[in-house]
Amino acid sequence: MRKFAGLMSVLLMLFIPMAVYFAKTIQADDKIAASGSVSISTISLSEIFNETSGKTSRTKTSSTTTEITASTEEQHPAKSKLNESSEAEPYPELGPDDWIDVSINDQKVYFKRGNDVLYTMNCSTGLPGESATPLGEFTIETEKGETFYNPGSGEGANYWVSWRDHGVYLFHTVPIDENGNYIESEAEALGVRPTSHGCIRLSVPDAKWIYDTVPVGMRVVVRE
Repeated sequence: MRKFAGLMSVLLMLFIPMAVYFAKTIQADDKIAASGSVSISTISLSEIFNETSGKTSRTKTSSTTTEITASTEEQHPAKSKLNESSEAEPYPELGPDDWIDVSINDQKVYFKRGNDVLYTMNCSTGLPGESATPLGEFTIETEKGETFYNPGSGEGANYWVSWRDHGVYLFHTVPIDENGNYIESEAEALGVRPTSHGCIRLSVPDAKWIYDTVPVGMRVVVRE
């Protein structure tokens, strides 16, 4: 019996550490499994969060971009043909042999030196029919003025310079109304289509430059 009791004691001494070892191992595995489950769950939630966050971020970015664009447009409004020079380049220095080439088909006024184009302006010439701009070769005449108004047509213009019939056919700005205000909608036709009663309409800066710069006697050719 003593031998048996001693044997049992030895077995218990061996079993208890082994039981503790296996218990810790199982506990560790459970923790790993639990940790893995939590990790997987966390990754899944994180991905969902990031997906949602990404969409929210994009929406906010789009909104911010729209606000910035709107702000930029307020600070830098779209260019208008009425108050803008036809070219970004400075107006040319004119020489004694330079001339003006008006194209009805192009709706353009070309300042030329020989056959070389120095500057191109958008224009609107006369409507077909009785209001058509006359074709031919002419010259800049002495008559010019800062403004006029014709009650018969209900329109006037600024910075006019005569090139035929001494005050009848002119280079001038987009028309003004009886109060001296520019009819801005007419500026959209510049460089696009005829709209005038025979004169050659231009933007305000282009017409003013001709008024200030182009000398009397400069040759003007009007062609189709």
